[in-house]
Amino acid sequence: MDELHDRVERGYDAIAERYADHTRANRGPETYFRSFLDRVVARIPRGGRVLDLGCGAGLISSELLRTADVVALDRSAGQLSLARVNAPRALLVRADMAEAAFRPASFDAVVAFWTLIHVQRDRHASVLSSVRSWLRPGGVFAGTFGTSDSPEDLVEDFFGAPMSWSHFDAETTRRLLDEAGFHVEQADEVFDEGEWALWVVATA
Repeated sequence: MDELHDRVERGYDAIAERYADHTRANRGPETYFRSFLDRVVARIPRGGRVLDLGCGAGLISSELLRTADVVALDRSAGQLSLARVNAPRALLVRADMAEAAFRPASFDAVVAFWTLIHVQRDRHASVLSSVRSWLRPGGVFAGTFGTSDSPEDLVEDFFGAPMSWSHFDAETTRRLLDEAGFHVEQADEVFDEGEWALWVVATA
């Protein structure tokens, strides 16, 4: 396994509850995230099937469950223990998203909020290709990416634990989405919750 991915797993195991509390406190109705997520949920067919890639504490999965069946994937056992409480009807899968495998055309939507930024960036192209294959024709992929060119950012104290990020600049990510076969509807750099992110909506 990549050292970066190991560090991310250990970090989120250590900070799971603290980070969940922070998330709840900072994703209110006034945030761009809230309006973005509402638009994404409106695109999901009622009774459809959604993959939450990097589900964390299951807070987004719990909202997706109002409309669809949810497969919630994360590598952190600590995070999944919270997801079991917050999204009890979701099917939980413990796996590294860079190595996960699902049947082709098995999801109506895939979401990945603040998660692919924790995957070693030289694996982003293969993850996007996999996501594209997992979506049914016309299925929606939505989530956030980094906006700067960073092979790895390492912070020794992220809510009390070491943490790593790895991502490309926005232009490169847009190109990777195109190369994976997505039709990109939105790929905008937006400042929200105190940070810049590339907010993406794309269809298969």
